[in-house]
Formats: sequence, C-alpha cells, structure tokens
Amino acid sequence: MEHIVEIQDLSKDYETGFWKKKKVRALDGLSLRVEPGQIFGFLGGNGAGKTTTIKILMGLLFPTSGTARILGRDIGDTSMHREIGYCPENPYFYDYLTADELINYFGEIFGLDSARRKERSAELLTKVGLAEKDWNKQLRKYSKGMLQRVGLAQSLINDPKIVFLDEPMSGLDPVGRREIRELIAELRSSGTTVFMSTHILSDVEALCER
Repeated sequence: MEHIVEIQDLSKDYETGFWKKKKVRALDGLSLRVEPGQIFGFLGGNGAGKTTTIKILMGLLFPTSGTARILGRDIGDTSMHREIGYCPENPYFYDYLTADELINYFGEIFGLDSARRKERSAELLTKVGLAEKDWNKQLRKYSKGMLQRVGLAQSLINDPKIVFLDEPMSGLDPVGRREIRELIAELRSSGTTVFMSTHILSDVEALCER
C-alpha cells in the first residue's frame, strides 16, 4: 500500500444562525497523503480544522465535498474501523466504569476472548503509565490527564494499523508528556502508523517525520 491515508479536496461547511442561515467553512480544500509507518504531524492553531478533519475521517461528520481513503478504502466503508484506533482530544467515557472494565468492554467489541481482554487491559494500562492502584477506580474520580491515558489505551486495544490521536498530550503534566512521547515512538517501531494532530511544536519536533 503506497499511502495509508489519502485526502483529496476535503471541505466542510457548517450552518449557523437561527432565522437567517449562514454557512461557515471550517475546512477548505484539504489534500494530503500519509505513508505507512510514519508519525505524521497534523498541525494548526485552535480552530484551524484539525478536529473537524479527524472526525470526518472517523465517520463522525460528513464532508461537504471531497474524498478520503484509509487503508485503501473509502471512509464510508466502516469495515476498516476494525483496523484503526482513535483517541479524541477530550475523551469521555461512562463515569461509573473502571479503567479495567472500560478496556475489557472495548476488547469485547473487537471480539477478543475473556483471557485475551484481561491480558490486553493490563498490558495497555501499564503501557500508558496508569498506576495499577487506579485500574479499578471509577473514571468519574480520574483527573483529565488520567482520562487521557485511558483514552490512549482504548485506541490501541485492537492493535491497529493506524491510530489517530487528536491532541494526545492534552491535560498531561511534563512527565506524562514524556511517557506518551515514548509510547508514540514505540508504536512507530512496531510498524503502527500514527496520525497526530497538535499545535505543540516541541512534540512535533521530537516525534514526527512529516
């Protein structure tokens, strides 16, 4: 596969106003390609359209015009969701689940058996730097940084070919940012492509190839 992500002339308009509808263009003719095995930095300030683009790629929004393909398949083909991971900027999960229950839940969605879910949960929660004493704590008691770690863990449950990370360092302290940088670098070494949206240039300089 020459390109794992292909975007061509992608645009998105939103309607605003109540009586007099007005169109606001959030994304304007975006084209880009991502090669397999890269850590791709998707840059832009607040309001530049980064999250809009990722939500379109994930099928959470529909584009006004243009096309996009992931793993050689049109984004309308939801079968490729089995092979991708996604962590939004502000992940929100059911408050009364624990981290371990949440990862088990996502593992069940992806068809992992009970033993593999248990193994994968421990592996991923350790990998994202969440202390074992917090694995069975309800998510409503988590800080923003802890929720970000859980969000990263769930995005990797299916061992994806490509993972989309929207501001993955959001809410993390300096130690947490370093740990997540190391995790992202480790993903590249294992052959996983990373599409990372951010406005923090130091993270881009440390991690991204393009």
